[in-house]
Amino acid sequence: MDQRESQDPFVAEMERRKGLIEALPGARLKEDLDAMNRCSYIIGANGKELADHVEQFISSRQHVSDVSDPYVNELVRLLHNYLASVTSLIDAQRVVMRHRWPAKNKDEKSEFESKAYAGQLRATFTTGEAEFMVKLRNYCTHYAVPLPALGTTIKWENGGPAIHVNTLQLDRDKLLRWDKWGAGAKTYLERQNKRFDLAPIIESYMKSVRKFYEWFWTEIDTRSEAQKDELRAKAIELQLWHDENDVRPDWFTAGHEPPANWKQVGRHVMRHLRAQKRIERYAHGTRGFSVSSIKSDGEIVFVRDDWTPLPRLADRALRG
Repeated sequence: MDQRESQDPFVAEMERRKGLIEALPGARLKEDLDAMNRCSYIIGANGKELADHVEQFISSRQHVSDVSDPYVNELVRLLHNYLASVTSLIDAQRVVMRHRWPAKNKDEKSEFESKAYAGQLRATFTTGEAEFMVKLRNYCTHYAVPLPALGTTIKWENGGPAIHVNTLQLDRDKLLRWDKWGAGAKTYLERQNKRFDLAPIIESYMKSVRKFYEWFWTEIDTRSEAQKDELRAKAIELQLWHDENDVRPDWFTAGHEPPANWKQVGRHVMRHLRAQKRIERYAHGTRGFSVSSIKSDGEIVFVRDDWTPLPRLADRALRG
């Protein structure tokens, strides 16, 4: 026998309704935002690990000649992990954005992406900085993992004490041997010194990422109130429907034995409990259920009704 045919009707209906809720724009948005949050955590954790590791050398009085190979190898690993997480967060943001505001055609961008999103990118990041960090990840993946040069400079000024400066630098000309930088990143690179400090760039970029992420989250959250409200309301409605149809006495849910007089009063008690649950469900109300699609400007278009309406108040479960 087909498993679906032998399934309890209540369980089957519950699964059907869950499927309808999971298809809501708000449910997909929640999944996308959860995934984006995980990517944000990864880039934040990777960035902190990299910054802490760099700081061990930059802030120390250790001479570059005394730096161990394990330290350098760990530096390269942490740099690679951080750059990879940069791309992951960007991709996650684009998934959220394109699910929320899909373009009319595959090769086009929605109005939100081409205007608000692109404008905020320009306002948040230093010109060419974001392009360089993203392309540096591609450089690591498709060309070579750069080995940051550690340097130590000791100088005296006006007969004062010795000033010890440690730096973490990249070789501009070596990087420019790669021909896939793109206009923005290449221009950014060409403006750097032959050997330029990477640590300030990472710190600046991390601050910009946090700022942009907060803006993006607020924009999505604010512009999606209707979808979130629909998801909340229908999730509550489903739970109330479940509770009404799966009424269980307190002693049962607590794992206790039934009262001694349960055979005499059980039917009446259950009818009363079910009536209470029905009243709670009516107090919440129903919006019905519509399967919908989203236009490129974010407008929801309802295309069909597929939600069982509330039973009439005259239902026998409310009588007696």
